[in-house]
Amino acid sequence: MSTTTATPSAAVEPIFNTKPRGLWSTALRRLFHRRSAIIGMIILGSLILIAIFAPVLATHDPTKSLIGIEDVQKRAAPCIHLLGCPADQPQHFFGLDGNVRDLYSRILYGSRLSLMVGIISVGFAIVIGATLGAISGYMGGYTDNLVMGFMDILLAFPSLILAIAIVTVLGPGLINTLLAIGIVSIPVYARIMRSSVLSIKQQDYVMADRSIGVPSGRILFGNILPNALT
Repeated sequence: MSTTTATPSAAVEPIFNTKPRGLWSTALRRLFHRRSAIIGMIILGSLILIAIFAPVLATHDPTKSLIGIEDVQKRAAPCIHLLGCPADQPQHFFGLDGNVRDLYSRILYGSRLSLMVGIISVGFAIVIGATLGAISGYMGGYTDNLVMGFMDILLAFPSLILAIAIVTVLGPGLINTLLAIGIVSIPVYARIMRSSVLSIKQQDYVMADRSIGVPSGRILFGNILPNALT
């Protein structure tokens, strides 16, 4: 009597051989499947390229006034023709400001500062806000009430007025401006992260980690926080 050994079909083998995707790869896969996200990345990428190549694209020195230049003194109005100007008149795409400086060049160089302020201030707010929100949602009790109470105090003030007040206290300067914008944005990210942590910490894998004595810090920052970010 002969026996035969069953072999898995070829259609089943790839399922078991497929490597599981990581959290970041899954998040990126979802991101690139959204049309609005792709359009936003194209716009943001264009702005970043403009900021990087501002010295190449600029036609004039953004800080230099053109009052003393002979060709500016001769003409009554700036030449803003997009297709070019006469040989005796320089090209100014967006015209000149009150101090006779080229607006086109100033906008290109100003995009560098705008992107830097946005990236640094929002990054600061995300890091601090997500950390506070994660700790608040995971710990609960008195810690949750204390952190969220402070967030509610910040949200009680209009963000623009609060930012102006912070700059007034800290003093003028780019660093203080970045701190002011970041501080007023912290409550938004803290509340979002807290709500995510409150739902994730009830999952079975989190309860299993608690039951075997895994430290709270490892559970929060090793398991809950990565899942909340995706």
